[in-house]
Amino acid sequence: MSADKQFKHKVRVGYVDTDQGGVVHHTAYVRYLEAARIEYLRAFGVSYKEFEIDAKLALPVVEARVRYRRPAYFDDELEIQIWVGEFSKARLRFDSKIYRGDELLNEGEITLACVRTDTGRPTSMPQIIIDACSN
Repeated sequence: MSADKQFKHKVRVGYVDTDQGGVVHHTAYVRYLEAARIEYLRAFGVSYKEFEIDAKLALPVVEARVRYRRPAYFDDELEIQIWVGEFSKARLRFDSKIYRGDELLNEGEITLACVRTDTGRPTSMPQIIIDACSN
């Protein structure tokens, strides 16, 4: 698992994501990163919706670290670069950087655990996720 398997996702900042000054609210970035993770998995062969239904597993966030470097504003087009930073038997960390053009705005590390949807108990990552996240 490494940054070699990187995915890029674009998002345009909506008015709903900003405060009265037109600056993106800090919580919006977490949603942007979630959308990028879902699209990363889709790009590498996993429909997250089908994964939850078929495998009866989920990948909830267990830790989120976000570093805000510069603000984004209403109507900015942002590019999220996302890759797998760490991978273990039952955890997966996506690392990311968010840019506006060449300007780095945000860096994130989102750690997910693999759990059974019926019990909420941790379990090993299934092969479909290992394959999607491997080089």
